[in-house]
Amino acid sequence: MRVTSPHGTELNAAWKDGAHAYLGMALSGFPNFFLMYGPNANVGSGSIVHMLESQIAYIVQAARLLAQGVTSMDVRKDVLDRFDAATQRRLSTSVWNQGGCDSWYLDAGRRNTNNWPGFMTGYRHRTRHLNPSDYHLQH
Repeated sequence: MRVTSPHGTELNAAWKDGAHAYLGMALSGFPNFFLMYGPNANVGSGSIVHMLESQIAYIVQAARLLAQGVTSMDVRKDVLDRFDAATQRRLSTSVWNQGGCDSWYLDAGRRNTNNWPGFMTGYRHRTRHLNPSDYHLQH
């Protein structure tokens, strides 16, 4: 499937160095595009349903903003970059990264694009309230 930004960037090109999305859902440069079960939204234990419910609630908040006059929301690159760096830093000492074997958790560059680095409750807390300042909003 081809996903292309309004500026012509294909998702495959944007992710050439590894998939990344803010909270596993929002991509900088791809306004109004939200993923479910995207990069770093997998859990090592527990239920993915919990994560998906958190994502649904977050995306509903975005849809409400769009219904109330916001025409475009694009996660700020600095917000995504900080989130991604913190996520990778937390994962760097995890068993998925330090386990001593190659696995589907790590890409060719040994970047973990699959797992959430904390508890499911932490993810629920992070996604409970969409912060509009994390996004470039157009009205």
